[in-house]
Amino acid sequence: MGVNLSSQSERKSRRHSAIFRGAIILSVIILVGLVFSAIEFVPRLFHVDLTVLSGPKLGQYFGLVDEIATDAANQGGSVTNVSTRGSAENIKHLVQAVDTEGPLFALVPDGLRFPQPEKLELVARLPNSETVFFLGINANEILHLSDLKNMRVGIGPGGSGTALISREILGAKELTGLNITLTEYNFIEQVAKLKNGDLDLGIFVTSEDSPLIKRAIHDGLKIASFKNARAWSKRYPALHVETLYSGFYDHVELLPKTNKQVFKIDTLVLGDKDASRSDVVALLVLLDQTFHGFIAHNKNTPNETGLTQSKDLLTFIDNGGPSLLDSYAPGLMDFMPPANLLHYVVVISVLMNLLTGWHRLRLYFLDSRRIEIEHLMYNLFGTKLTLAEIDKLELDPDKISENDKSLLNDLIDRSDRLRQRCRKYAPSIVTPLGQENVYRYHEGLITDQLKILRDLGERLNRSSK
Repeated sequence: MGVNLSSQSERKSRRHSAIFRGAIILSVIILVGLVFSAIEFVPRLFHVDLTVLSGPKLGQYFGLVDEIATDAANQGGSVTNVSTRGSAENIKHLVQAVDTEGPLFALVPDGLRFPQPEKLELVARLPNSETVFFLGINANEILHLSDLKNMRVGIGPGGSGTALISREILGAKELTGLNITLTEYNFIEQVAKLKNGDLDLGIFVTSEDSPLIKRAIHDGLKIASFKNARAWSKRYPALHVETLYSGFYDHVELLPKTNKQVFKIDTLVLGDKDASRSDVVALLVLLDQTFHGFIAHNKNTPNETGLTQSKDLLTFIDNGGPSLLDSYAPGLMDFMPPANLLHYVVVISVLMNLLTGWHRLRLYFLDSRRIEIEHLMYNLFGTKLTLAEIDKLELDPDKISENDKSLLNDLIDRSDRLRQRCRKYAPSIVTPLGQENVYRYHEGLITDQLKILRDLGERLNRSSK
């Protein structure tokens, strides 16, 4: 009856182990299926569906986002270019994240103060900086900030990047004594007012190749060049100084007549922190494809915006582009970012090593106990005998003490328990797949040892009768 119970227990243990292993195998199959479903064997952007807030339809930002959208469409993705009234509206929508179903991004100039920076993220900066123009009929006479005293200055449309930057630069407390009057106009109206003298100076933040600027220069407007431009840029780190060379707009008429020190300012790509990793990386890929020198510019420009820089941008820069997994399994990276993936791999590796160590430790104790029993057998029957020779011994009950008989029974009991333990360990969860035969081998050695001990015990009992 004991044997039947043991067999039933063993079958039950094996059944539970088989069910557990089957569940593990099924889970692995499902996981592998999910991984393969997330893999794109030909890297494309079919998964991309982004919304980017740009600016007025005739503005530079709208044109830049159109370029990005065209590149995305050529690779199967979708970038929706949303026209807005300017950077102020872009920031407001990002902070509030209204009327959007997917990830939201926006273009704004560097150097702004953000109302709720904790809700925004610096995704990247574009390498093609904009130029800050100070234009006017008599702008050649403006050489220092003090020359702006009592001037009427147009700063572009309300809510535009130009207006926001102008108020940052000219609205500083230390300039209040200059009594500068800032007014907002659309750029065409602003040029007209500069020509007829209604404005003394106008600020334009745009591309140096802007047709509006070219026409204004040909129509007689001059470019102000500040002698202390570099000192000014130290106060406003978003501004950096470059030289606009004489004749840039017309090398025949020589417009401008002399070299000009002008300010440059970067264009930032901001996100609302709700975008997935695959969306951010896809946008970075598009920006890198659209704008030459994108990675180098972001790598070499420090982040002084006051915003948190995207971790995905830092990884993108370090890799020199998207990683292999970002290219071929973007969905997997949303579920398991690289940092977490590394943690999981480390944890699984440690767990597997612990299980393997546990398995080997159990084998060590099994074998050491088997050898211990074997040594006790040698001590009992003769150290110069082999197990096969011990098995053939003729026992004389009168020459065997009660202690030796007790030791023999103890060895039989210990060997039986050791064999049962070995049989239990074979289908265990800890046992690596394919290592069951190692336990079978040890079980065979213990069984042979137990058989010899039982035969000796039975012969001894028969002789004593």
